[in-house]
Amino acid sequence: MPLFIDRDTELAALRARFARPSSFSLVYGQRRVGKTWLLQRLLRDHPGSAYFLADESTSRHLLARFLADLAAAGILPAGAGIDDWGTALTFACQGAAVVGRPLRLVLDECQYLFAAEPALPSILQRIWDEHRERIGLHLVLCGSALGTLARLGDVGQPLHGRFDLRLRLVPFSYREAALFAPSWSRAERFRLYGVFGGLARHLAEVDPDRSLAENACAAILDPLAPLHEAVPDLLRTEHLSSRPDADALLAAIGQGETGFNAISSRAGLSQSRTDYVLKELLALGLIVRVTRAGDREGSRYVRYRCADPFTESWYRFVRPNRGALQGTPAEVIWRERIAPGLENRMGPVFEQVARQAIVSGALSAAVGAVDAAAPWWSRDGQTEIDLVVTAGETHICCECKWRGGGRADLDALRQLRAHVARHPGLGGRSDVRLCLVSGGGFTPRVVQVADGEGVLLLGPEGLLP
Repeated sequence: MPLFIDRDTELAALRARFARPSSFSLVYGQRRVGKTWLLQRLLRDHPGSAYFLADESTSRHLLARFLADLAAAGILPAGAGIDDWGTALTFACQGAAVVGRPLRLVLDECQYLFAAEPALPSILQRIWDEHRERIGLHLVLCGSALGTLARLGDVGQPLHGRFDLRLRLVPFSYREAALFAPSWSRAERFRLYGVFGGLARHLAEVDPDRSLAENACAAILDPLAPLHEAVPDLLRTEHLSSRPDADALLAAIGQGETGFNAISSRAGLSQSRTDYVLKELLALGLIVRVTRAGDREGSRYVRYRCADPFTESWYRFVRPNRGALQGTPAEVIWRERIAPGLENRMGPVFEQVARQAIVSGALSAAVGAVDAAAPWWSRDGQTEIDLVVTAGETHICCECKWRGGGRADLDALRQLRAHVARHPGLGGRSDVRLCLVSGGGFTPRVVQVADGEGVLLLGPEGLLP
């Protein structure tokens, strides 16, 4: 497996900042997305840089570790008698000025630093304003508290206007996840995304020389597997008002509930409590809120889903089988309990795949630049269009068919036409285009009809070139 996969754009942006006389960057994203790996790759080109990984501890203990890291990087002498952050950072800048070399400093998981030392953002502001012109000062703040980190540069905050790069690292798309198993078939690479999701830490466990089933058993299902406790471990590291409540809501969503009332009922929580914890999970990037195509922000017709497919996989594959996995081989559990339902699980995942592909330009040659793509459903739940795509004045209605990676037939096109006809704004309009998206291609009859009627077809080659 390649040592570094697809973060080329982000790495180039950070390298460009380090090539300037001075820079101040903010890198943030949810846990396990690959922030630390990216920064370590960046610092590999710059020996003598200081990297500090914070944790939940006291300010004094963190400062002692920070000074030790500065000493190891040759920036400060060992055993420097410094007892406050401002002095430590000032001496580090002065030391760099004396030896005539840039000071490159990365503070990782800095939300813990700010919790232990609330004055640190103001201290960093002073250090930056005083020393950036005097030395080559390059500061990088990195963390996983999305709300806290995103607000660091807001108006009224000490670091407002200081960042020249604000980089939010997002999970890999299905295309990027497919790079972890490049020799697999397209259908298996779609399934890879459906099981392992897009977090770099999870995909790093994939062995491309083994099958999907073997990887799932070795990395997820086995009680000693590295990802067997991944979701509980993640919840334990987050500041939540109640981990059991968060777990109950994630379990409800992971097991297929999408509406607020259904999620609340299945989790056994009051609606007010459900609303509060859902907002916590949204802020952490663990779930997303899906609004119907064409609805305004704040619409009451919304659905919730896990932000990363792995979370759903864990609640569907691991959680219900934890007891059985203690005494039954993971391979047996996969074969008897998971594999039979995997294709149904892939249906909603494939809709995410289709949306990612279309937003990234898979239809642009035919319809131009895409502005938005979202599902639409009727209030009674009887009519659903998997994706309504807007490209300028053009609307494209899409039906996404997984069918176990098999070919889509004319039934899919008939179903799409019927649902579009019942859409209150698009039904009956002659300027609405139709599109079928299939993970396994199309029957010859579908290709023939589509060619004659101008229906767009997006198959596996277009999804994974």
